[in-house]
Amino acid sequence: MPHFKTQKLILPNLPYKALDTNGAYEFLELFTSKNHPNFSLLQIRFTPKNSTQTKEFFLEIKNNQKETLMRFDKYSRIAPIEIIKNALEILMQMQDSLLTHNLNRHTITPEFKLPFIKEINDFLDFHALFLSTCQKSKCNFKEIWLEIGFGSGRHLLHNAKNHPNTLHIGLEIHHPSLEQVARQIGIQNLENILILAFDARIFLELLPSNTLHKIFVHFPMPWEKKPHRRIFSQSFVAQCARVLKPNGHLQLRTDSLEYFAFAKDLTERFKDSFRIQTHKNAQEAIISKYEARWLREQKDIYNLECYALQTSKNQRLDFDFTFDSALLPSNLNLKKMRQNDYFLNLEDLFLGNKNNLLRIAFGDFNHPETRYVLQDSNLHYFKNNPLPTAINHKAHNLLNACITKDFKESL
Repeated sequence: MPHFKTQKLILPNLPYKALDTNGAYEFLELFTSKNHPNFSLLQIRFTPKNSTQTKEFFLEIKNNQKETLMRFDKYSRIAPIEIIKNALEILMQMQDSLLTHNLNRHTITPEFKLPFIKEINDFLDFHALFLSTCQKSKCNFKEIWLEIGFGSGRHLLHNAKNHPNTLHIGLEIHHPSLEQVARQIGIQNLENILILAFDARIFLELLPSNTLHKIFVHFPMPWEKKPHRRIFSQSFVAQCARVLKPNGHLQLRTDSLEYFAFAKDLTERFKDSFRIQTHKNAQEAIISKYEARWLREQKDIYNLECYALQTSKNQRLDFDFTFDSALLPSNLNLKKMRQNDYFLNLEDLFLGNKNNLLRIAFGDFNHPETRYVLQDSNLHYFKNNPLPTAINHKAHNLLNACITKDFKESL
C-alpha cells in the first residue's frame, strides 16, 4: 500500500499544481471528517500528458500524537497505481520530518499502462467504447470475449495473441494482477485487450444484450463455507444468457466437484436459455498456473459448457442520479437505513474550506458500493454517477430525500 509517514505534515497552499513527466497533478482541497478530526481526505486530479481525460482520487491522511500517515484512499482508488505513487512522492518531497515511506520508483510509467486499463464508466456507452477501440487498433473486431478473474493473465494473453480479430475483455479484482497483466499487454504490443478491476456480477448488468460471443470463468474461488460469494448465482446465469449472442458460449472450468455440481444445477434451471454440455479432464490449448498445479497433483478438472439458445431483449439504463439540493447541510444526520432489497449508510461527512463531502455505502446487500457525494458548484457524485442499476437508483432516491429533508430543516 503506497504511503509515507512524517512527524508533521506539510501541505502546499491549495489549490496547488505540479507537473510530472507523465502529466499534471492538481491538489485541490482538503476535507476533514466532522466526527473524526484526525482523519482527512485530500482531493487530487491527474491529467495525463497529451490527454484531456482526467483521473480523480483522494489521498487519506491520519494523524496521531506521534506521526501523520498519508496513503491512498481505497474507495477512490485508480489504476495504474503509479499515478497515486507519484502524487504521494510530490507531497513527500515537501516534508522536513519524514519518518518512513515505500515509494521507490519503478521503470514502468503510467503512460505505459494507461491505454489498457479501463474504468467501469468507460463501458456504460459500450458501443462508443467498441468503435473507439476498433479505430485505435485499426481492426474491425468480429467477436467479443470476456474472461472473468484472469489472474496471471496466461489464458487471456494467449487468446489475444491467437485471436487478433477478437476484442478480449478481462476482469480481475486483484489490483496487482491487473497491473502485471497491463505491463504484459504493453510489452507484447497487444491492442485487442481491455482490462479493468471490477465485480463481474455487476459488470454483466451494464452490458448491452446479445453482445458477447464467449465468457470464460476459469478456476473461481470455490467458497465452500460462503457459497453466497460465488460468482455463479441465479442472477449471474440470467445475465450471461442475456449478454451472450445466440450460440454464445459460457465456460466454467474448475477443480472443485462441489462447485461444478452447484453451477450445473443452476444452469439446468435455464433450459430455455442454454444447451448444456459437461466434460471431465478436457485438454485446453493453454493452462493456468493453478491448473498446472492441480494436474501435478492428479486432480480432476471439470468443464461446464453452456451455449445460448435465444436472442434477448434490449435493456435501458437511463436512471436519473441528480440531487434536488445544491448543498450538503453541515448538520446532516449520519445514519444507517435498511430496506427490503437494498440499504443506505451515510458513513461520514467531511468539511472543506469551500466545499463539503459525504461518504456513503449503498445498494445491493451482496454487492454494495461505497461512493462520495461532493458539494462544489453543485451537488454531485465524485468522479461518476453510481452504476445505473435499479437497486442503486432506489438507494439514490432515499439519499436525495434525506439530504433534502435535512437541508430544509437547517434553513
